[in-house]
Amino acid sequence: MNPQSIAADPAINAFVMANAGSGKTTTLVDRVARLLLAGSRPDAILCLTFTKAAAAEMQRRLYQRLGAWAVAGDAALQADLGKLEGRPAATYGADDLSRARALFARALETPGGLKIQTIHAFCEQLLRRFPVEAGVSPSFRVIDDVEAGAIAAVARQALARLSLDGAYPGLSDAYAAMSESLHHDAFEAMFGVFEARRAALADYVERSHGLEGLPDAVARSVGLSGAADLDAEVFEAAAADPARIDTESWMWVANVLGRAKAAGDKSRAGDIHAFVEATRSGGAGFDALAALVLTKDGSPATWVTRSAAVKAEPGLGDWLLREQARIVAAADQARAARVATETLHALTLAGVYAQAYEAAKTASGSLDFADLIVRARNLLTDGPGAAWVLYKLDGGVDHLLIDEAQDTSPEQWDIARALTEEFFAGSGARADGRERTVFVVGDEKQSIFSFQGAAPERLLAESQTYRRLAEGAGRRFETVELLQSWRSTAEVLELVDGVFASAENAQALSPGRGLIGDRADVIIRHAAGRDDGPGTIDIWPVERDDDSDERRAWDEPLDVAQRRGARRRVAERIVTEVRAIVEGGEGVHDKASPDRKGWRPADWGDVLILVKKRGAMFEEVLRALKRSGVPVAGADRLKLAEHPVFEDLLALGRAAMFPEDDLTLAGVLRSPLCDVDEQGLFDLAQSRSGSLWQALKTRADERPEWTEARILVRWMRKEAAARTPFDLFARLLNRRAARGLTVRQRFMTRLGGEAADALDAFLDQARAAEGRGVTDLERFCAVLAAIDQTVKREMDEPRGEVRVMTAHSSKGLEAPIVILPDTIFSEPKGDALLETEDGGFLWCGSSKRDCEASAAARELRKRRNEEESLRLLYVGLTRARDRLIVGGRVNARAKMESVRAWWSPIDTALAALKGVREVATASGPARRFGGEPRRLERAAATVSPPAAPPAWLTSEPARELAEGALSPSRMDGAARAAAPSPLATGGTPGAVLGRFRRGDLIHRLLERLPDIAPADRPDAARRLLARERDLDEVQREEMIAAAFAVLEDARFAPVFGPGSRPEVAITGVFGGVPVSGRMDRLVVTPDRVLVADYKTNRPAPDRAEDADPAYIRQMAVYVSVLGQLYPDRPVEAALVWTDGPRLTPVSQALMDAAIAAR
Repeated sequence: MNPQSIAADPAINAFVMANAGSGKTTTLVDRVARLLLAGSRPDAILCLTFTKAAAAEMQRRLYQRLGAWAVAGDAALQADLGKLEGRPAATYGADDLSRARALFARALETPGGLKIQTIHAFCEQLLRRFPVEAGVSPSFRVIDDVEAGAIAAVARQALARLSLDGAYPGLSDAYAAMSESLHHDAFEAMFGVFEARRAALADYVERSHGLEGLPDAVARSVGLSGAADLDAEVFEAAAADPARIDTESWMWVANVLGRAKAAGDKSRAGDIHAFVEATRSGGAGFDALAALVLTKDGSPATWVTRSAAVKAEPGLGDWLLREQARIVAAADQARAARVATETLHALTLAGVYAQAYEAAKTASGSLDFADLIVRARNLLTDGPGAAWVLYKLDGGVDHLLIDEAQDTSPEQWDIARALTEEFFAGSGARADGRERTVFVVGDEKQSIFSFQGAAPERLLAESQTYRRLAEGAGRRFETVELLQSWRSTAEVLELVDGVFASAENAQALSPGRGLIGDRADVIIRHAAGRDDGPGTIDIWPVERDDDSDERRAWDEPLDVAQRRGARRRVAERIVTEVRAIVEGGEGVHDKASPDRKGWRPADWGDVLILVKKRGAMFEEVLRALKRSGVPVAGADRLKLAEHPVFEDLLALGRAAMFPEDDLTLAGVLRSPLCDVDEQGLFDLAQSRSGSLWQALKTRADERPEWTEARILVRWMRKEAAARTPFDLFARLLNRRAARGLTVRQRFMTRLGGEAADALDAFLDQARAAEGRGVTDLERFCAVLAAIDQTVKREMDEPRGEVRVMTAHSSKGLEAPIVILPDTIFSEPKGDALLETEDGGFLWCGSSKRDCEASAAARELRKRRNEEESLRLLYVGLTRARDRLIVGGRVNARAKMESVRAWWSPIDTALAALKGVREVATASGPARRFGGEPRRLERAAATVSPPAAPPAWLTSEPARELAEGALSPSRMDGAARAAAPSPLATGGTPGAVLGRFRRGDLIHRLLERLPDIAPADRPDAARRLLARERDLDEVQREEMIAAAFAVLEDARFAPVFGPGSRPEVAITGVFGGVPVSGRMDRLVVTPDRVLVADYKTNRPAPDRAEDADPAYIRQMAVYVSVLGQLYPDRPVEAALVWTDGPRLTPVSQALMDAAIAAR
């Protein structure tokens, strides 16, 4: 029986160690399907995955299979079930087929659906079900990174206040010491370190019996006896005590060295003489004593054992060695005391910070993602409520499945253990005989998330723990290895096996294999499941920086060095190679072919470029791809505050609030929001006499892009006063400019596909900010400018673009062509927090200050980092299906024999393979292993350019009369006529109004002033226009005069007299079409109805016949609808022109003619 069938057997408990590409998701789906076939309740199966994407994919595959069974014919279903369960198809009867077909409906009808979810989602549900037992608010919120950052800031402020009141032992000293020893950025970064390990640090403080017991615990962790030994100066003072200094013997040493011929000995003799004199005078101090027999880094000086003069003097060497040992011991104790003191200060701050953070979260009723795990773990394992909770859960879970188990943290393993311990109590079965099982899938070779607490050793240890539990209960347990890879070609897998062939590399990949005890040596091996053709592996020569690159003139422009640097050359070679692969018709394996053995031409989306970190090479590759026009998906992570989309949108927000800020407005003009080019900005700004905003307002009509920019800023200023940030920016992104593109489309045209993700993230932050009470633009801009959040872009599926990401991000992905351009690097040194072998912590910022314990912890971290780096290399190599390309870059003086990182094991493995040859590729020379790339016919490989979008895509849709409610004032679909003022072409400098602004403001005055007493109207009008801060006094007075000319003219008395109302909404039907509008003034008296509409055009026409026909048709609609409402009295219409002013009656005949002409 094959390993997949064994693993999927629902009767066994199993740990599956699955090589990359070996079909672990298929195995999980098979397992769940067989559990359902065996009669397990869908709601009794709990499957925990590491990511939402993995959970969704597993659920999709399972429903796809169950759905296929529901509609399959008898023969097909028998064959499928037989293949799944390893039984002859003929053994399945009608009842078996009926049960299988019903599974799809059972799964769909299960309340809440199948429980395939992330561990965090499960923990959240658990806490919401048992909030009292968990000690959390029943209505707790799960906060995102932004809110967590805000709470962390509150906690830091609380910590600073607590350090002043002496509420916690040692806190004041700790805060003062760390704030003095660290510069500001390092002090702030320290809290980031605390935050990353908050739960572990708090747990360690608790295990040390709190802050009171912490000094003793820290002292013991560095080899000291207790808190009394934390003063380093005590050890140094004791060692340098004149009473303990044998000055006679030191003079003996000085005399012997003084007679020696070696210059070094004579120099030391003088130093010793000076030391003895100082000691006899009262004490020279420990530093002077240590300088005699220790080096600057604190190690024993070698002259003590190498000096010929000392060797020739009987007994002197022995005495010197004893004295040196005494001084070394004192120095070691002093170093340990200093490390312990620094650690005590750091852990004291970490412990109180954790408490302050928890208090701030509790006050806001919030939990972060780490809390979900820790609180759920505590709920299931600690306190009197744990037994009750487990009792209530015992009837709900019969089968636990864990995916990606190598990424499971210790706290998550504790949750799994608590949920399943009852599985192996007694018979491990239900009263009705149903077996309860544990099924775990993982690969310790892919454990790359140590920063989240995951460790490969824990996966293998848990395997042995569950084996003991199962066998102790008389249950079957299997450790199944899936060695066959269905993803990569045999050549790729052969290289992978070669890279990890050495015992050192193999042990790094599987550091806990010795726990299983099934073999003495770790052997990494893979079997290829594909036989559709050979793969290709190319290793490029390492690019070396020129020596001149490193010693260039200090004032040389940076872009000159970048143009000739090794990273640039690697990036440009990638572009050349990728173009040759895609445009040259190179073939890749087609997974979608009927027999899964077909090949097709490569596409841009088939290329995956992986780097170790997002550094200079990452950026260089992205720049080169974009510069060359190769479709590229952009960065896989978006640091929101630094993304151009965020910067441009926030700049527009600030420009709307503070338009006189020239630099901000200039940035907006040059952004995709306005698309003013460099020359256009220069022309606008160069000769201006005032601000850039004043220049834009005055000269906008000179160029269409300036006009568009002015309209945008004014629109933003107007809308910002009435809308929340989310509403404002959502409308902005969908706002269509004169050229037909929306703002969203403009960003994507300029910045590419990643702009869409950044825009969505911006709106997400706007919505989240509103949820936190940030509803005005100024606060919103301040909040988002300070945001420190990185968003992961969903790049799981290729979208016709080259993907560039870190090897960490590629976990779970695959691609036909994988390029590793950055295989030579140095491992990061890490922060000052060091974890010891026993789970404790030390704080030491520099290896030069290490004591024995911190040096051991630093070496442990280095070894673990190197091991994880090799596991990360395994992940990167195994993403490749058909082709793998490897490159690297070194500085000018690097020696290749000392280069390690990823390059060394790859280079060593390639040298051991047979059939490696030198080839000339499109981009340059390379060493090749495997077959030659397939070349498909040019016609099949041609990448067609995208079709031009149809014109209707970017044009305004035509409005049909029968569509929606028609507005009388817009019934012709034309723009409103302008209402110009004499000030538009003269008057005060910069006093230019928009096309409709003057008319809108006069309308507002005529709407509000008639209801105010005549004596109070002038002051009311000035107060109203005073709110328009961009108007000057001349403009305001001109508008007030126009409004009062109408109000004070006796001819208009009926319009503003008894029975009149302003801004009256009207709805009805005109010509079979629904209409909806708003009348400026309506007068209803017992004997007639009068509707009036204000017009601010200049000059006003003398007759109604000379008015714009659109105005006449508008009045005709009003009269028609009002006639339906007031059939018992005549309805009249008039236009009120503010220029003059003038009242123009509109006759029924004129309105009938205007409608007929339309």
